[in-house]
Amino acid sequence: MQSIRSLAKNSILLGALAIAAGSANANLIQNGSFENPDVDTGSWAYFSSSDVPGWDGSNIEVWDSYNGVNAFDGVQFAELNAHPDTNNAFEIYQDINTQIGQWYDISFAYRARNNDSEEFQFLAGNSNWNLNDHATTGWSLFSGAFQASSATSQIRFLSVTPETGTMGNFLDDVRVTAKVPEPGTLALLGLGLAGLGMARRRR
Repeated sequence: MQSIRSLAKNSILLGALAIAAGSANANLIQNGSFENPDVDTGSWAYFSSSDVPGWDGSNIEVWDSYNGVNAFDGVQFAELNAHPDTNNAFEIYQDINTQIGQWYDISFAYRARNNDSEEFQFLAGNSNWNLNDHATTGWSLFSGAFQASSATSQIRFLSVTPETGTMGNFLDDVRVTAKVPEPGTLALLGLGLAGLGMARRRR
């Protein structure tokens, strides 16, 4: 008969796996949907990045159901090319704690404001992407991954065509999560623990 001690060990291991999976799914990005600070419904406002929790860089323009555009997640979203108009590239970024060698999943929603030729660059750790496929008619979803090379990694959104002024590149629902083993891997580990328990029971 399997001992109470071995049952407890198996339960602890399975519980630890469940907790690890849950922790890995936690979003490492603060204020990824730009819900803070709050903007009146049907309006917009621009803020210094120091007034937008979690973010640094250029000014950040926040919309709330303005001009017929609804958020992808929550009720607010950001425009990368934020007021006031300049000829410099706009950028916003956020530093997150990471583990060297760990892979991280990244995703966010993006949308063009005025025309389908808008473009911006996204950087995560040592990886980068140019996105020029977004449209004015709805949200697109980016999904990718990067491997951390330091204890702190940065994600950055950078406008590519500053000469277009302040119009373009909506962002929402920015997420970074640590990669976890596939469900099948966890299931196999669970079966292995169960088999170990059965083997001990036969003894």
